[in-house]
Amino acid sequence: MLTTQKAARHASLVESAVQGLVPAADIDHRVRHSWARCIETYALDPQTPKKATVVDRPELQARREQHSLLLSIARVELLNLRKRLHQNDFGIMLTDADGVILHYVGDPGFASTAKRSGLREGAVWSERELGTNGMGTCIVEQRSVVIHQNEHFLAQNTELTCSATPIFDPQGKVVAALDISGSFNRAQTHTLALVEIAAQNIENRALLESCKRHYLLRFHRQPEFISTPGEGIVVFDDNGMIVGANRSALELLGAPDHRSLCGQALESVFDTTLSTQMQLAARRAFRAAPLMSRASQSKLWSAIQPPERDARDGGRRDVVEVLAASPCGPLATMEYGDPQMANNIRIVRRVLDRDIPVLLLGETGTGKGCFAKAIHAASRRSDKPFVTVNCAAIPETLIESELFGYKAGAFTGATREGHSGRVVQANGGTLFLDEIGDMPLPLQVRLLSVIEDREVIPLGGSKAIPVDIRIVSATHCDLLSQVRERRFREDLYYRLNGLSLRMPALRDRGDARDLILNLIREESRDRGGLIDIDDAAMRRLMQSPWPGNIRQLRNVLRTMIAMSENDCLTLADFNDEWLSAGTASTPTTQSDAIALDLESDDVLGEAEREALRRVLESCRWNVSAAAVQLHVSRKTLYRKMFRHGITRREGSLADSGHAPGSVEPASSGTGIQRANGSSRHAVIN
Repeated sequence: MLTTQKAARHASLVESAVQGLVPAADIDHRVRHSWARCIETYALDPQTPKKATVVDRPELQARREQHSLLLSIARVELLNLRKRLHQNDFGIMLTDADGVILHYVGDPGFASTAKRSGLREGAVWSERELGTNGMGTCIVEQRSVVIHQNEHFLAQNTELTCSATPIFDPQGKVVAALDISGSFNRAQTHTLALVEIAAQNIENRALLESCKRHYLLRFHRQPEFISTPGEGIVVFDDNGMIVGANRSALELLGAPDHRSLCGQALESVFDTTLSTQMQLAARRAFRAAPLMSRASQSKLWSAIQPPERDARDGGRRDVVEVLAASPCGPLATMEYGDPQMANNIRIVRRVLDRDIPVLLLGETGTGKGCFAKAIHAASRRSDKPFVTVNCAAIPETLIESELFGYKAGAFTGATREGHSGRVVQANGGTLFLDEIGDMPLPLQVRLLSVIEDREVIPLGGSKAIPVDIRIVSATHCDLLSQVRERRFREDLYYRLNGLSLRMPALRDRGDARDLILNLIREESRDRGGLIDIDDAAMRRLMQSPWPGNIRQLRNVLRTMIAMSENDCLTLADFNDEWLSAGTASTPTTQSDAIALDLESDDVLGEAEREALRRVLESCRWNVSAAAVQLHVSRKTLYRKMFRHGITRREGSLADSGHAPGSVEPASSGTGIQRANGSSRHAVIN
């Protein structure tokens, strides 16, 4: 128990320190300032006992509900802290910003001291109420403090040692305090470290939970420390404005406080663009990538976490839906300053969520497919399927069943389960009809019926299936000429042509330079995305007519990056034959040819065709074995074989039998031939 004499001596120490009569070295300056506030602002008397104010139960419950997220996270951390402390006389407390204890975890050996001191849930331990103390003072000072015994203002609390730290929200506002108090004889430096780590964990987890609808840029000086308590986290909105950060972000960026970051454009803090971060977020691949801080020019490693879907609107919205009405987002990544592309984006935004079909026109390789995906991603249908039908790639004999589906037993070879068809698969989402100009006339009638009636009848079926689909189509053909020549139905043309957009050829784009730089960043992700290009190589690329447009450019850049031995592309990495041959690469090995882009829709030319043929011949035309050797699926390999018109040569039929999975001779009618040949049968797995 505290005697009157001890209380008087403590009061004398406090008064002398505030009057400047005690050497500065004897009393911590923050404690001295707190004592001064207690006397001059709060009119407290260090010698007069003061009972802790306790809020009533309804108010405590209301405060807890206000901090429900923080409490749910903190309870776990408080239990972890309890296990890590070796002392047996302590209490762990979480308060709100007013110093009201919301949650208490205590050791049984500390129960009597806690009761005597007023350490209980609902008690108000603000500096105004109980003078200098760990919880109240750390909130006022907005920094970690240790208030050891006689450093307390009220003499009644001098048997306590308190280690406390504030907890901040993403904007830098103090929302809570975490404190460990006990009857310790020495100041607890180790205990304060544990409290600070726990508070950091609470802050980070609360930020990640509360900012799910924003973009989170998570970074550190070392890639392996991303997703650890020491990572920096910057929160930014759809417009690229920083709306929050954690304390580690301030430290890593050398920022003095949250105010110096919040409200700043992401691009003014980091050497990156909003478009780049949007693209990384859209891929949802949480991988570390290099990032530069503009202020310090220090190299960091970062990963972008996109907004989570919203469950409050009767469904789950994808991140891109939030961006639909934004000047940024998926559509913004399609242009870098070209007037025609900017106009296309401006027009399509006006009809983004209206039932207006979009027809994309342009040469092969201009990005019609990518633009269609961006339209879908920026619409309210973004969390629904995006289904592509390449009307030129599917054999005419199969396109009807692929598009409209079939019932079990509808025809010889039909599966027992039947097939829903691409139209039904796109229900609720977007159906992208690529190369619509190559759709056979008989199927155009059925497609028109589906678009008009919004229902589809599968082959062999009798019952119509209602569908809700958005139609986006694309072609490199002159559809009006085909209409005049009666190769394309006029009624279908006008039904698809609700909004017609022309994708400019690469040679006509005004943003070619920036487009090249962006493609280099994309294609060099495995090398940190920091590959540069010198002026001579850039001029050579800018001078090319690019008959294959962006697709051809991407393949050339991919090969240049693969062949480059340093971080800057030069003319030494470029070969004019790549342009004259109409192919993006001239690989030296089979693996190089296939590894370029087996899973994409790029036309890779003779190099890939020959590489595929060599692998198949080495496997004696066993498709399964070839797929294993190339590390792709049999379905992918069949698709590539069909695209390149690869069939088993007559001269390769030395062996009389056919191994399982092998390609049979073309004469059998099941081999894969060129799309423009007399046979258009394909092996479909």
